[in-house]
Amino acid sequence: MSLHLLYELPKPVNRELRENLPGLTEEEQRIITSQIRRNSTVIQGLIKKIDLFMNFEKVPSQEKFILEIRSKLELLMQENDTFRKVLWKHFQLDESSEGAEA
Repeated sequence: MSLHLLYELPKPVNRELRENLPGLTEEEQRIITSQIRRNSTVIQGLIKKIDLFMNFEKVPSQEKFILEIRSKLELLMQENDTFRKVLWKHFQLDESSEGAEA
């Protein structure tokens, strides 16, 4: 049996999701940031593929599979931009509410 001090205990995670409210819950914030990280990893992989095919293997830029990779890349980048905008708006709302309380 091991004893833990109060500050060593993990903080309970609130997994609540809410609709139609301007702020994000901790769970919603965690979901968005993890999705941004996943998308960024996939984006890096797609960029490496395009670099390999076009720069090293000299595949023409208008090949069908290159265009498909580019469309996937564009979609993921737009999705990440949207997620970042939502997260930024959330942080701004948090800052403005903290400023109003002080």
